[in-house]
Amino acid sequence: MKRITIIFVAVLAMAFTANAQNSNVDEAKKVISGLSLTVDSYNKAFNKLKPALTNDETRNKAETWALANRIKIEQYDKYMDNRRVGKKIDVKAMGHTLLDAYDYSLIALKLDTIHVLDNKGQPVIDKKTKRPKVRTKYSKEVVNRLVDHHDSYRMAGSELYNIKDWEGAYQAWDDYCLLAARTDDPRWVKPDSVLAEVRYYQGIAAWQKGDTIDAVRLFSMARHLGDDRKEAYDYALVCLSDLGNEAEVVKLAWEAFVKFGTRDPQYIRILINDFINREDYSGANDLIDDALEASPDDDELLNLKGLVVESKEDIYEAFPYYQRCIELNDSNASGLFNVGRFFYNKAMETRQNSHLYGKKLADLVNPIYREALPYLEKSYAINPRNEEVKNALRDIYYKLGEAEKLQAIESAP
Repeated sequence: MKRITIIFVAVLAMAFTANAQNSNVDEAKKVISGLSLTVDSYNKAFNKLKPALTNDETRNKAETWALANRIKIEQYDKYMDNRRVGKKIDVKAMGHTLLDAYDYSLIALKLDTIHVLDNKGQPVIDKKTKRPKVRTKYSKEVVNRLVDHHDSYRMAGSELYNIKDWEGAYQAWDDYCLLAARTDDPRWVKPDSVLAEVRYYQGIAAWQKGDTIDAVRLFSMARHLGDDRKEAYDYALVCLSDLGNEAEVVKLAWEAFVKFGTRDPQYIRILINDFINREDYSGANDLIDDALEASPDDDELLNLKGLVVESKEDIYEAFPYYQRCIELNDSNASGLFNVGRFFYNKAMETRQNSHLYGKKLADLVNPIYREALPYLEKSYAINPRNEEVKNALRDIYYKLGEAEKLQAIESAP
């Protein structure tokens, strides 16, 4: 008799808990049925509902999650109403309200999809769609809320990105694209150009939050969806380079080079370096010659031609290309460095091959160093991060006794 009493009390306790959680659902419904709700009112309603999301008696009911979705969607709308009348809003909280609404919708839709079974317990197949028949109660209203707010996910991503919430922006843009991939309602359909742009920005968010591999994937998706902006290639190249994936860097550089040509020399430089690393100087030379045929006065191409010729032969054979490069563009830092390097190397060779010493040797080589200086100094002014230029200038200043200039370059960051 005692055992029966204990079991009865336990069952009674379970029933009381279930009723309490169902009561929480009803209380939450009651709160959001008010006429003049505020953002805080929705927070109150959700807090009423929250225990029901984890309780065994209510967490497996579609109604619980459909209500959670409704609360969050309506709370988002209230944020937007406040913004429209000039009130200050919490952008991050507003965006994450929308993200929560999406997560709750997925659970609601999953729980609300009940397969119709025949008297043998087998799924009934719809004659028109040839798919199993399902019965739903809350799905239509959940889907309608999402459809009505589809573009809100794209906008929320932008706003979260602007406040540097990379993870939130990433998720909002991902939700937007996943919704667009649904086929159960024609209202989801979005042009590929829009999806491409969203995937591109999602790639930037992935990169910002440190997920380089995923960023590469997203930039690739953007390009395949039709985003032909140059940055979709450039950011991916940076990410692949950070990952040390040289084969993919070269592959993507070819794609970019075919599309953009020599508009940005980084692509052809990557390809030429690949040829040179493989000691395929003919391939590198042919690539540049083809490009030069179309753009004979492209200073960057001429500079690259010089580098290939130098790799294959020597700097003396390459010098005319470097010289022509800076004739066309006297602000080409690399071309200036290479012309300066020509004179610097010439001075060094003269020193090594001369039998002179002291003043006589200095009188012979110092004029050659001075020929190198204006090119190296200008290159350094344009690109002070080039350590090779700094090293050459240090050596020349030391040999010419230019103490002040040597001190200045030594103390430079």
